[in-house]
Formats: sequence, C-alpha cells, structure tokens
Amino acid sequence: MPNRDRDSFGSVEDLMSYLSVIENTIENTVEDVANSFDSMTDKISESLRVTLGDQSWLPKSTKPLSRPPPPMATPVGYFEASRDWLSRHRAITAAVVCFLGTGAFLIWRQRRLNRVKRRAKRGKNGQRTDVVILAGPPSAPLTRSLSLDLERRGFIVYIPVNSLWEERLIQAESKTDIHPLQLDVTSPSSLASTIRKVTALLHPAEAPKYPLRFVSLILLPQTPSPPQSQSIAHISADSWSDAFSIHLLSPFTLLQAFLPLVISHESSVLFLNHTNTPSLSPPLHGEANVVAHALDSYISTFRKESAAIGNINIVDFKLGALDYESNPDALQMVVAARHDDKRSDSVPEQKKVRGSSFRELHLEVFDAIVGKRRGTVYVGRGSRTYDILGKVIPQGVAGWMLSLKAQKKEGRDRKKADEVADGSQASTSWEKVEHVSGEEST
Repeated sequence: MPNRDRDSFGSVEDLMSYLSVIENTIENTVEDVANSFDSMTDKISESLRVTLGDQSWLPKSTKPLSRPPPPMATPVGYFEASRDWLSRHRAITAAVVCFLGTGAFLIWRQRRLNRVKRRAKRGKNGQRTDVVILAGPPSAPLTRSLSLDLERRGFIVYIPVNSLWEERLIQAESKTDIHPLQLDVTSPSSLASTIRKVTALLHPAEAPKYPLRFVSLILLPQTPSPPQSQSIAHISADSWSDAFSIHLLSPFTLLQAFLPLVISHESSVLFLNHTNTPSLSPPLHGEANVVAHALDSYISTFRKESAAIGNINIVDFKLGALDYESNPDALQMVVAARHDDKRSDSVPEQKKVRGSSFRELHLEVFDAIVGKRRGTVYVGRGSRTYDILGKVIPQGVAGWMLSLKAQKKEGRDRKKADEVADGSQASTSWEKVEHVSGEEST
C-alpha cells in the first residue's frame, strides 16, 4: 500500500510538470502569433496609407494623414558640448584645474616677488645701518656673488678671513662696504679679540644717531668634494680629521662665538649647503655624506633649542644646481678655481646641467635676512627633487642607479683610453715606416 501511494504521487508530479510545459508552449505560440499579426497589420495599414495618399481622385479630406517626419537632432553648440564633456569627465577636469591653478598661482607669485624692490634699511641721512657677517671661503664663487649682491642692496658685509692672501682678495673688490674680518677659529684668543671688535663696532662708547644693527649671520659650510670617489676603507684618519675640522668644526665654533650677538640683536642665522648628492647618500662619498647629515642634525637641534634661547630665525638653504656660468660675479672665481687645485673644493662639480639663476638665490637670501623666509628653503635645480627621492626611494635603488652611472663613466673612460692607445700605436708604426724608408733611400 505505501508503494502504491508513492507511485501515484510520482505520476501526479510528472503530470503537473508536463501540463506546465504545455501551458508555456501555448503561451509562447500565442504571443508569437499576436506579434506577427500586429506586424502584418502595421505593414498593411502603412501600405494602404501610402497607396491612398498617392491617389489623385480622392479628396484631401478623406486622404489619410501622413506620419510626421522624425525629429531632427538640434546642433549642439561648442559651449554645450564642452559642458557635457566636463560633466562626464569630472576627475580629469578637477586634476587639470588644480594643475593649471597651482601653476598660475606660482607664476604670479614669482613675478610679484621679482617686482618687489629689496633694499636694506638705512638711516634718514642715507647711512647704512644693517650689518651682515658672511662666513664662507673668500675664494668661493658663492661667497663672492652673495657679498656683492648684499652690498648692492645696502648691507655692510664682513667676511671672516684667516690669511693675508684672503684679505687682499676681498680688498681687491674695491667695495667700501665689504670688509675682511680677521678671525682664526683655531685660536680662542683670536676669536675672542674679533668678537670684542665686532661688539665695539655695534655698540660704540658714544651712541651714534643711527646705530648699526647686526641682522644676519650667514654660514657657508662647504661639503667636501674629493677629486675622485673613495670608499670608507681607503679614507685615512687625517682625511676625516681635516673634513671635520674644515666643514664642521669651523662653522660650529663660529656660530657659538657670535651667538650672544645673534641673541641680543635677534638676528637671523642662515645655513647654505649643497645637498643634491648627499641627499641620496651614494656609495664612495663617505666624507660628503657624513658632513651633510651631521650638519642636518646640528641645524635640527639648534632650531629646537632656539625657542628657549631667543627669537632667532634659523633658515636652512638646501642648494641644488646653480648656473655659475651666467653669473658674472661668480664666473671669475669659477675660472680661477679651475686653474687652482687649492680652491677646487669651493666650486661644486656640475657637468652638462644648467642650474637655476643666482638671482633666485639672492632674493631668497634677502627674504630670509629680513624674516620673510623660515624653516627650510629649496633653491637650485634638483634641490627639492633629490631631497624627496632620498627620503622615499630605498637605498638599494639609489645605489644601483649610481652604480650604473659609474659603470657608464668607467666605460667611456676606458673607450677614450683605448682610442688614445690606438692613436699612439698608429703614430709609432708610421714613424717606423718612415725610418725604414729613409734608410732604404740612403
């Protein structure tokens, strides 16, 4: 009995599914017939409409109305088309607007800053009152260019010197407001004597009508640039000692000596460093990398401590590639330094790179002196880019890129050496041929 119920139940299910299939088939067939009938009716009515409309014997009132023509697409103007495109591409539109807006603002700001005349303050009688101490190598093109520009803008410039030759080099400029300042950072007595002279100059016994103001101390700690790359294993202890003494100890001692005057006059302190190569910390540049990072740490620490010391504006200039060839003030020193091995470190090596104009540096230095620039200032081509790359890209990638450059340079040098050797061998063979021909003729 249970098996019979199960069989009957299964047969009922099969019957119901069969009937549902038949029902769907009938519905689809009826729908297809209806659609075909509608289409045939439309074609017949369209044919009758056209046929009766073309008969001339029918009156116009009885003729069927013709279908209206399809609406013509109205031409879209340039403004409407542009608006539709912008609405469909909002992301691209926003990026282009931001890029063009930022570029236009920077260009407008740069032109506006260039139009502003930058002159130092003077007394009512026209006397110069602002004093700047420019602590850099007197033979460096950067020192000469900055000193001449600051003198033209109305500052009294003092350049520390340590020898009679450097003093004569400054006196040769024949500028009444650019003075040498005898100073030996290795001698505490000489350093104290110089500070007393500067203090007496700024604070004389008889108060003048227009007293002098110490407005800025500019430090140019040159990064070491050896004639050829050296690994740390081949750098001697004397080389490390010289690098630390010249490029670190000298500016640190100088700043410490002038710090009381800087605090009392609320002067600005400017550091000018070439940072393109040290930013990447490349291999085989141990001295330059160590000096550059030590200066960064010193400036960062000094900036944090200045809040408790006094109102001191500390500006760190990160210099990139500068166009020494287009600056007449620096070009003379560049040519002289290239023929003088003793001064080769004062000219940063630049090959086939056109740097930024010195005018940009002059304007930024003036703005930093008067307090319009603070923090870190990037001047020169590649200064900001190299700094960002040094912080973002892995050290292995930077080393790999620089090693490829070194390999290319080595290949070019080897090729030149081979060409020179081939030329010398050819000349030697021709000399032998001429010698043999001369002996046969005799």
